Amino acid sequence: MALPPNFIPLSPPPLLQLEHIRLERAGRCLFSDLSLSLSPGDALLLTGPNGTGKSSLLRLMAGLCYPAKGTMTRRGTIAWLGPLDALKPTLTVEQNLRLFTPHTTDAIFDALNRLSLTHLLDCPTRLLSLGQKRRVSLARLMLADADLWLLDEPANALDAASLTLLETILAEHRARGGVLVMASHTALSLPDSHQLTLGTTPLSYIPPPSTSAAHHHQLPKQQERTHHPFLYHLRRELHLAYRNGAETLAGLLFLIVCGTVFPLALGPAPALLQQAGPAILWVCTLLACLLPLERLYNADAEDGSLDILQITLHPALIALGKILIHWMTSGLPILLATPLLALFFQLPTSVLPVLLVSLSLGSLTLSLIGGMTAAITLGARRNSLLLPVLTLPLMVPALIFGTLACATPTDPSCMANLSLLAAIFLLALPGCPLIAGASLKEGQS
Repeated sequence: MALPPNFIPLSPPPLLQLEHIRLERAGRCLFSDLSLSLSPGDALLLTGPNGTGKSSLLRLMAGLCYPAKGTMTRRGTIAWLGPLDALKPTLTVEQNLRLFTPHTTDAIFDALNRLSLTHLLDCPTRLLSLGQKRRVSLARLMLADADLWLLDEPANALDAASLTLLETILAEHRARGGVLVMASHTALSLPDSHQLTLGTTPLSYIPPPSTSAAHHHQLPKQQERTHHPFLYHLRRELHLAYRNGAETLAGLLFLIVCGTVFPLALGPAPALLQQAGPAILWVCTLLACLLPLERLYNADAEDGSLDILQITLHPALIALGKILIHWMTSGLPILLATPLLALFFQLPTSVLPVLLVSLSLGSLTLSLIGGMTAAITLGARRNSLLLPVLTLPLMVPALIFGTLACATPTDPSCMANLSLLAAIFLLALPGCPLIAGASLKEGQS
């Protein structure tokens, strides 16, 4: 059936729309009234001198910061490529590409083959050049299969052949109906693209030619996720903890050394060992669990991984996942070693169940409070010194109730002290991840 001559096809709804946006950074207004709309197949090139807000605008589009005024409407999924490559130096190229979302071996091989990186599949990324690392990041971008690509200086360190390939990849993404927003000081070919020049008053905005056929493309088909992103986050944290086994076991080794040294210092008096043993084990457990907290968020913040995590997952869930894995890799091994250490202090068998229950609640509470304070101190100077100063005073009530419960294991007051310890844990369980999430969001904005 022939279409009437005056038929006009309906344009798809925009994937990204900004209305009267005012964006501020460090108390300085970057721009005050920005409105634009990007539909499937569109591309927006951000230009302007350094410090005019190109990266801040990209972060706003990704949801990593918020406008002082105006509204943003966004549909579809996001893939982010920032100035940092978000690669773990100790992991191979393949392991890095599997880190955020699992992909099939064939998909990874196809992406690397497209970027001429298949010979580096099992190579640790610390051995790669800057250009090779950037191409690995581009492979992760392609594997994400997202509607909206947000790219901050994607051409950094790329040679001429890689730049030509990058232009082809960007064109193919638009041809599939994807939207592209890019800030780059390197000249790249983006036919029929919008252009926004920041740092001018008023803002210089050049729309694409009206003859562009970009709006006739369809949205790309998205990969179906079989699990919630939080489960992928837990998988990622477990994998990183396994790969960094030395840091994971540092707390356990510290506890074993302290548990061996204290009985030698106190002497062979059974009464003294039994009286001081629970308190010493409690203090050593707190100090041992503090050791991995410094790198809880720092490593991801330093390489740009934290930005990618915040795009796919709520910051409170990011904090909760990290806290849970911290306890599983530091608190749980310490609990398993506690019966052996109790022998060094000649503790009676009646004390051991109470000691294990109190240390279980105490270590969980410490992981929650430590995860909160680690997020609060993220980015602070000398946070390795500030972190224990903030964390240990907050653990004093739990320490008091835990040691009191172990001092009188057969007394009715033991259950009262354990109940108070459980109450502290239940208060920290919802509160600490929420505060940590708010701190992460504020710190990365």
